[in-house]
Amino acid sequence: MKKHYAFLFVLLLCISCKQNKESSNTEETKTPETEATADNPELIDIYKNDQNDRKTDDIDWYVVSKNDSLRRVRVHQLLDSNKVKTSKDYARAAMVFQHGGDSTAYGMAVKLMEKSIALDSTADKWLLAAATDRYLRSKGLPQIYGTQYFKMNGEPWTMGEIDTTKVTDEERIEFGVETLAQQRETLRKMNEEEGF
Repeated sequence: MKKHYAFLFVLLLCISCKQNKESSNTEETKTPETEATADNPELIDIYKNDQNDRKTDDIDWYVVSKNDSLRRVRVHQLLDSNKVKTSKDYARAAMVFQHGGDSTAYGMAVKLMEKSIALDSTADKWLLAAATDRYLRSKGLPQIYGTQYFKMNGEPWTMGEIDTTKVTDEERIEFGVETLAQQRETLRKMNEEEGF
């Protein structure tokens, strides 16, 4: 009888070990697929740092500009090594280039957001509108969505020139942008708060 129990115990132990091994092998085979579709954790950190640099009350724009430059270099490296894969990866990378300060960076932000939206049609399209407006403004052209507000040394807020013939209010709403009437009201309130 004792041999019977010992045999059952060994049998159960073997089955358990086999199941653990199969489970482990299953996890190993799933890992590459999971990694291929998971958001890049380094890009998540880069994006968070980009946003956090802009959340302080007393921003040192010299430091932020330097950090932005380093972030763009790293994102370029991630893009070149094919480590930007998901819609959110592309959107995070686009935000880094949105803060680039020149038409090359803004153009890159536009391309990255287009890729983000191509991968996920439900992605937030506001950044594509903002990057497009920044790109156009950097080329000396009027913005088309109306996402960019400007203020210079004690002057009232302005939006600069907007080409209202390129995008309809319906398209603005689709891209998470205020209508032209809402933009005028936002501008009025911003200037009212500043005492203009």
